Amino acid sequence: MDKIPEGPGLVVFYHGAFPLDYYYFVSRLHLQTGRFCHTVVDYHFSKIPGIKLFYKVQGLTHDGRVECVEIMKNGCLLGVLPGGAREALFSDENYGLLWGNRTGFAHVARDAKVIKTAIKELRDKHQKIPGSIQRALLERFHKYPKDN
Repeated sequence: MDKIPEGPGLVVFYHGAFPLDYYYFVSRLHLQTGRFCHTVVDYHFSKIPGIKLFYKVQGLTHDGRVECVEIMKNGCLLGVLPGGAREALFSDENYGLLWGNRTGFAHVARDAKVIKTAIKELRDKHQKIPGSIQRALLERFHKYPKDN
C-alpha cells in the first residue's frame, strides 16, 4: 500500500488460479484511501449476459491500450494481471509467467523487458519454489515462518 502513487499508476499482479490477493488489495485500497483501482479483464467475460453493469460498478475494462491510457490520464490506478486467464489456467507451482502471444500491455512490457523482470524479482523474493498451497495458508493464517 505504501508504494501506491497518489496520482495515476499501474498496479501489476501475478495471475494465479484465483487471484485473491488482488481482490483483497483492491478492497483494502478502497476502504483505507477511498481510491478505486480499475482492472483489465479478459475480453470473454464481457460476453456474459448482464455483465455490463458489473463492469461499470467494478471499473473493469477489456477495451485495450486506448482505454487503459485514458483511465490513467484521468488520474486513476489501473490493475493488470499480464498473464491473464492463460496464466491462471496453465501455470503451476513454479509460478512461471505465461504471456503467450499477448498484445497490449503485456506485449509492450515484454518488448521493453520491464515489468516481467519486476514480477520475477518479487516472486523470487517472496515465494518459495515450488509453491505449496498448504505452506501459503499456514504463512498467512498462522504466521508460519517462511523458509529462506
